[in-house]
Amino acid sequence: MTLRLTNTLSRRCEPFEPLVPGQVSIYCCGVTVYDLCHLGHARSYIVWDVLRRYLLWSGYAVTFVQNFTDIDDKILKRAEEEGSSMEVVSERNIAAFEADMAALHILPPDRMPRATRSLEAIRQLIGELEAKGAAYSADGDVYFAVMRQAGYGKLSGRTLEEQQEGASGRTREAEEARKRHPFDFALWKGAKPGEPSFPSPWGPGRPGWHIECSAMVREELGTTIDIHLGGADLIFPHHENEIAQSETASGQPLARFWLHNGMVNVGGEKMSKSLGNFTTIRALLESGVSPMTLRLFVLQAHYRKPLDFTAEALAAAASGWKGLDAALGLGARHGAALGWGTAPAAASAAVSAAD
Repeated sequence: MTLRLTNTLSRRCEPFEPLVPGQVSIYCCGVTVYDLCHLGHARSYIVWDVLRRYLLWSGYAVTFVQNFTDIDDKILKRAEEEGSSMEVVSERNIAAFEADMAALHILPPDRMPRATRSLEAIRQLIGELEAKGAAYSADGDVYFAVMRQAGYGKLSGRTLEEQQEGASGRTREAEEARKRHPFDFALWKGAKPGEPSFPSPWGPGRPGWHIECSAMVREELGTTIDIHLGGADLIFPHHENEIAQSETASGQPLARFWLHNGMVNVGGEKMSKSLGNFTTIRALLESGVSPMTLRLFVLQAHYRKPLDFTAEALAAAASGWKGLDAALGLGARHGAALGWGTAPAAASAAVSAAD
């Protein structure tokens, strides 16, 4: 049976055929390592773990790359709050991420590049864009000239007018004054006094978020890959901007298939750290919710649809896993080693704590 995937780019369900027969290249957008991961992250990585396992089971040789964003304003802010450094904050949360993913029985990526270790590739890509006239420097910052990318908006389907409305209030007046066009976005940010920075031809600073992924995709997997993964909240602007940068530089498609998972909602709103309505994977597991209960909870909903996080839904997943575990005899063989058993009461307590 032919595998069919819903491609965000084409908005169609299409038969999947890799670029190279028998081989699949996948890039999955990873976490910004300023804090512990929450259930929204768990949903994304559990869903893509299932896809990867299916491809492996089907006989494909899969190369799965997932990055760490370890240069970011949020990490810098957390370091300032703690009186530490971006490196200390990043290393602590990278270790926590790896432990959480292992607890959820998610296969580790084949490679996990970091922005801090890809700076030369980032600077090279920015230089190529500048040489093509698609990027320009202004007072130590470097911006991508969006109007140089004819297909900008093709992934999200957003018109320029909609993009202008969405950009309202997102940038500072001083930054707007340096841009040639309101939609232009930062490839390199000049360092402010007292901030950590990295050298570049444009002066000390740090890369923008979007260019990090474009550079890491190219460095790890080449110009065009089979599948690019991420949450639906990354479609715009992150993935839209990745496409703009990468395809302007290479003249080739960045990815043939773009797949996006739906969000986890709490009380009708997306679970996120900015809203403060999140519960971490670590807190759920420590409350007594088993890893397999979380996997079943996530996989009971269609991967592109919203998933409501409630005590009732988590308790139902706990009961469902308990029944499956007993019917398949998994508990007797593996339960002690993996800790798969759980009580529905623990799931209810976990959601109550999150509320």
